[in-house]
Amino acid sequence: MFTPALVLLLAALLYFLVTTFVDLHPFNNVRGSKRSERLSEATINGPVMALPAILLILASAFSLPVLAYVGGAIEALVVAGGLSLWWLPYLVGRTVPWATAGTGASWAELHSRTYAHTVIVLPRVGDRPRPNLEHMILHTLILLGAVFTLVAAPSL
Repeated sequence: MFTPALVLLLAALLYFLVTTFVDLHPFNNVRGSKRSERLSEATINGPVMALPAILLILASAFSLPVLAYVGGAIEALVVAGGLSLWWLPYLVGRTVPWATAGTGASWAELHSRTYAHTVIVLPRVGDRPRPNLEHMILHTLILLGAVFTLVAAPSL
């Protein structure tokens, strides 16, 4: 299970970096975000998303399953944060406090400018921001990475 876990962790990280910096409109909307927003997002989230892969590799190299458990827990926290950020506003109309940290905009404003014109497959719920397909794929990769890492941990 080590290899699928590592592939998923790295795929999530690579996917995140590509969709943060490469304009794939209408799949994402890099052109609708500010350069400072993209750099901030990558600077904060990139290392956090890389850490579980590093811990999994170290766990395997040194036969220390605890490192894989920590990596899986970090990945689970990442997915919990992403799901909270995207799904709470959509499902219950609540925005998490960190949704727009440092942007000076509300989540509804940021979503309208950056994500509303991307591929969205979910039905509308009033005027609530909807998760876009780009982030639904990212969250799936992160969730699978967390699960596979935690499953792989005991065998390392």
